Amino acid sequence: MAHKKIPELLVPANNLQILKYAVQYGADAVYVGGKQFNLRSIRGNFSIEDLNEGIEYAHKRGVKVYLTLNAVVHEDEIEDLKEYIGRLKGLELDGIIISDIGVIAIVKEILPKIRIHISTQTNITNLPAIRAAADMGAGRINLSREISYNSLKAIVSGSTIEIEAFVHGALCISYSGRCMLSKYMTGRDANKGACAHSCRWKYYLMEEERSNCFFPVEQDGRGTYIYNSRDLCLLSKLDCIVDTGVDSIKIEGRMKTENYVSLVTWIYRMALDMIRENNFNKQNKLYLMTLFDRASHRNFTSGFMFLDDKKELEDNDNVGYIKKYIFAGAFNGRSQFHNEPVIIVRNQFSKGEILDIMQPGKYPEEIVIKEMFLENHTEPISIANPNDRVIIKGLKNMDPFSILRIKDIKKYSSNKNK
Repeated sequence: MAHKKIPELLVPANNLQILKYAVQYGADAVYVGGKQFNLRSIRGNFSIEDLNEGIEYAHKRGVKVYLTLNAVVHEDEIEDLKEYIGRLKGLELDGIIISDIGVIAIVKEILPKIRIHISTQTNITNLPAIRAAADMGAGRINLSREISYNSLKAIVSGSTIEIEAFVHGALCISYSGRCMLSKYMTGRDANKGACAHSCRWKYYLMEEERSNCFFPVEQDGRGTYIYNSRDLCLLSKLDCIVDTGVDSIKIEGRMKTENYVSLVTWIYRMALDMIRENNFNKQNKLYLMTLFDRASHRNFTSGFMFLDDKKELEDNDNVGYIKKYIFAGAFNGRSQFHNEPVIIVRNQFSKGEILDIMQPGKYPEEIVIKEMFLENHTEPISIANPNDRVIIKGLKNMDPFSILRIKDIKKYSSNKNK
């Protein structure tokens, strides 16, 4: 029997620490942003020194690193762009992700051997566009999120270069993310990486003559979110996507924490491994889908690729963040005093709560917190607060990339009562 082609699992990282978590939890490749000319420039991102360290870390473990250079570039920025690209010389990047066709030419001139990937921001939806991009030197295309499944199959079958498709993460109300809402409302240009996510805000109508008289546009229990979108999740259809022969599946989320990136990477890694082993059955799909609730996300949709009726994409009722677990903390060394792992606390938790533990290569497990201490103290504590360094008894052998979560009992109880 011929071996099934398994696509690359491409995962986001906003900083060096998250890159390491992505690698440890099963990414085949990681895409990152530098300090300039990428579409996630508000916080984090990689200095040239961080890039060098991240590439070395990933390559030692057989993982590729791609740099996003996908901002829209204006004429008065060209010299700065050239200077920045010149600083990338000597880095062993596996590819650069670009949306502006002018940037392709500049990169090819300064870094002639670098591999070019075309961003989803370029909005490629057909084979003629792919052939044109290939003629310009592109080696991979990240397709527009707006394509159908049948289009994906036809494009993969007819393309002479690699095809990449988004399978998970935030969607944008604007076509292929080409949005000016943030620019108009806050002065922060989404096409230059400074999006304020104005589409996620709550909106009301205000009566013209009475400035404090507000009316809901269309309201559910939490308010009015007229621009809000669901999150893309194609996990349940991942076997169909793999069957197309696509070269890479991509997860959105360069603004996300190590908690989110680790979890989603682990889930898709498990799914791809199950597909390889012909074990991606209904039971395993359902199990993996339940794990997504361990990190906050919006209500899911299968997006444009599989929806016959696109009304789901227009339905904003009850579309909000699902937060059934709280990111409690992460491994932060070992205490010689207690001979136990030290946990750096991210959000408050208490003795008696259920602790969910995720480690690379292992299924999640739960324990009840029976006893805990501050590092280098012998007096037990009942509450751990953010930035505390605590010892939780019962965690003897813990992976350095462990993620700890607390089940939000109130959320579970309220959901069950609905």
